Amino acid sequence: MVRLLSSLAFAVCLGSPAFAKNPIKNQLNGPVKTVASADVGLRNGNFILAPIPFSNDTIGNGLALGAGYLFSLPGSKPSGIGVGYFETDTGSYAYGLGGSVVFDNDRWSLGAFVAEGELNYDLPIVGALALPVTQSVSGAVIRLDYGFSKTFKAGLGLAYLESNIAWNPSITLPGFLRPDMDVELARLTFDMVHDTRDDTFYPHTGTYAALDLSYGHIQDSVFGGRLTFSDRSYTKMVAEASVFRPIGATGVIAFNAVLCGAGSAAPFFDTCGVGFADGLRGFSALSQLADWSASAQVEYRGRFNQRLGYVVFAGAGAGGNDLTSLSLNLGGSAIGAGLRYRLSKKFGLDYAIDYARNNHGDEFLYLSVGQKF
Repeated sequence: MVRLLSSLAFAVCLGSPAFAKNPIKNQLNGPVKTVASADVGLRNGNFILAPIPFSNDTIGNGLALGAGYLFSLPGSKPSGIGVGYFETDTGSYAYGLGGSVVFDNDRWSLGAFVAEGELNYDLPIVGALALPVTQSVSGAVIRLDYGFSKTFKAGLGLAYLESNIAWNPSITLPGFLRPDMDVELARLTFDMVHDTRDDTFYPHTGTYAALDLSYGHIQDSVFGGRLTFSDRSYTKMVAEASVFRPIGATGVIAFNAVLCGAGSAAPFFDTCGVGFADGLRGFSALSQLADWSASAQVEYRGRFNQRLGYVVFAGAGAGGNDLTSLSLNLGGSAIGAGLRYRLSKKFGLDYAIDYARNNHGDEFLYLSVGQKF
């Protein structure tokens, strides 16, 4: 599953830790001062309505239409609700509705999301060989988080996803893909978050650490779900840590590391991989899939003025069948730079344009909303 669908639907539907990290997933972050008490309440929120061009190496170039409302309740971090739709030049599309509300002085947060879409993409098989597939997905998630303190919280998420993959019948389907053709997935997620950042959207200082543990049960079927031929279960773990430090008057140095591990029974669209589980720029989302992956990236964020900003970044990652077999052969290193345009001065929501080049000479252009971490 591509990162863009993760942002609009899939990762939210599966209760990713970034959903707990940000009110509206995907990464609606940006530099903004802590919201003052005079700016709290539903009436003092900020509407965001914008067509967002984007580019994704898996599903192509497209346009996302989004409408959202960001607000803060008294004593709590920002909340948000929104709707979104995107369509690409490959015929892929998805739409969703959801949000997250933080209340009771950051003690509780409640989130929900529903989404549906269809993706047309080439799934890498071996080397340069790729299988053209069409994947239809629909799902929903609901999650509840409780804050034990201002900096520590834990949450539970329950998600349901239906996925159907169609392909050209003249092509012999790879064995690893056959169990994932027509599945119903139920997933229970437990996560813990320790967050000392000075701001939810664009922190200048502080740390963020999250541990996400999940258990998924899959029912495999054929003929449109009329014949079930197997059930399987798997576990998955994602650990993430970020550190933010101010540099000068407006600069920020940010560091992020992600470790992901999934059971061998996990479907390919919920496994790990460099550029897939971590959002590491410079790598195709589906070309480095693996049961385990680890990556790290560092980024400098600066501002030209209140509206325009820039970033420079570097990162590296490795993948493998288990933690002891991680290799840069399923990953590599990448560097890049990007520009930021402030969509919302009040909440610091940025439009991002990033260019990245990896050590294999592959180049990528990313058009998206928000910072990568």
